[in-house]
This record gives sequence, C-alpha cells and structure tokens, in this order.
Amino acid sequence: MHTQGDAAITDVVTIFDELDKELDFSKSRHRLEHCLMLPKSELLRIKILNLFPIFHMNHLYYYGEALNNDLLGAKRTAEILPIKSALDQHIISTLHADQPMFESKTKQGTLINESERLKISEAIKSLTLNAAYQIHKESKIDSLEKGKYADFVILNENPYLVKPENLHKIRCIQTFINGNKVSH
Repeated sequence: MHTQGDAAITDVVTIFDELDKELDFSKSRHRLEHCLMLPKSELLRIKILNLFPIFHMNHLYYYGEALNNDLLGAKRTAEILPIKSALDQHIISTLHADQPMFESKTKQGTLINESERLKISEAIKSLTLNAAYQIHKESKIDSLEKGKYADFVILNENPYLVKPENLHKIRCIQTFINGNKVSH
C-alpha cells in the first residue's frame, strides 16, 4: 500500500489495527510503500501488525533542501525517514528508489538526520534479505545458497571499503540472474 505522510500512514496503520480484530495479520507481509514522514510513534503498531515499511530514499536527494528550508523545517525534515529507528525496533524494512539509490544527503550535500543513517551492512541487508522476505521469496532469492537463484551483481568497488560520500560512484560491472550473465 502506498503511504506518504504522517497522517496517511497513521490512517493506514489504524485501518490495519481495526481489521486485525477480525482478520489475523500474524502471517501476512503487507508492505507500506514510500513511508515519507512515518511517525516513530507508529513503529510499535507496525511491528505488532506485521507491516513492513519500504523507505523511498530519493525524497532526501531531490527534495531535501526544499523540505528542510522551505516546506517542513529542519525539525520535521529530520523525521522524514526513520529507517534506523525501524531497524532498532527489529522491523524488517527495505530501501527503494524510483531511480538508483542515493545516500541520505540532498543534491547539495546536506546530511539530514545522521541518527537515522544505516551501516553499509544494514543497507545491503535491506535491499537483499529483507526485500526477499517482504515478498515471500526468501526461499528462492536473497542470498547465494544452494537451491536459490543465483542473482547477483559484480561491482567495480567493495561498498564496505568505500567512504559513504563516495558510495554513489560505485558502478555495476556485471549482472547475473539465475546464474546467467545478463549485462556487462
């Protein structure tokens, strides 16, 4: 479900909360797409209801300065994407973008809410293991193991060794899907 803005997210979580009295969501994996301005106060209900936030990162890159300086102000903009807070609550969340990913900086280089910054291992997990789990594909994709599809990329640099401000410079050299090379 597409959820954008604190009021919309709270409304969606409240609807799931009300429906949970009639339906059992304990085995469901409903995703909340985008999650811009997800209130931290909703994280416990999201966890209890087995909902999964998918955070849209491009908002920071493209609109961070405008949100910070003109639209929301610094205090509200600092609450824009509570990614680390969701992780700290053990909520399986993921990152996405309608285009390639960016770190939590604006186009102009402003870092917004460093306390929500993820470690590179946490970010990669959110894009692999967590993403597969959210779509019920953890037995087929998410890691390189016997019996799973061999979907992987070869990068020109090791993201674990690159400074955060240079992550956007890493390039994909090759892509493999089900063990077959599809690009170079």
